[in-house]
Amino acid sequence: MDGPRSTWPLLAMATLLAAAPALAACATAGADEPASAPDVAEFRLGAETPEARQFVLTPFPGPRVDVIRPPSPAPELTVPDPGEGVDERTDTPAPAPDSGGRSPLESAYQPSIAWVNHGQYLGVITFGSSSCPSGPLSVEVVAEQQIAIRLGELFPDQEVCSADMSGHVTVVELPSGITPTKPLVARLGDYEVTIEAVDR
Repeated sequence: MDGPRSTWPLLAMATLLAAAPALAACATAGADEPASAPDVAEFRLGAETPEARQFVLTPFPGPRVDVIRPPSPAPELTVPDPGEGVDERTDTPAPAPDSGGRSPLESAYQPSIAWVNHGQYLGVITFGSSSCPSGPLSVEVVAEQQIAIRLGELFPDQEVCSADMSGHVTVVELPSGITPTKPLVARLGDYEVTIEAVDR
């Protein structure tokens, strides 16, 4: 009787040692999962979604539109120069002098930023295909109230992109040291934009 009973502790110890690798794998399974993105939210600009209603952008971004005054009842007739305002190489309208060489369409859909929820967050707005949006990959503070935003594809594995133009909003946490009570300057590639302080 004493002989068989004395082997039970040894059998229990062997069972625990055999199960140790499986228990360790279960404990570390969550550690191998990729960390979640630091973005607070993402949504299509102008969409009627819970996210769009929860995160309010100020000022509300969008393509810049120049309002042209209607002509007077008796406008003065002039004969324009046929080559004026036309790029002879492409026969397309030449870019405006202050557009940095971009066409009017390119200038209208440049990336931008906006305060979100009265400065609680920062919104990064990009324009492009709705199924292959771009967004901020990193946000770096380069000086007082100045940030540099590196943009890139949010879904680089997407093989087919829709041929449309849509605004995409990525809401991020305010970088350390940035306050909404002062104007903010952001550089997005070779484009720079400034937003005014939040009116509280």
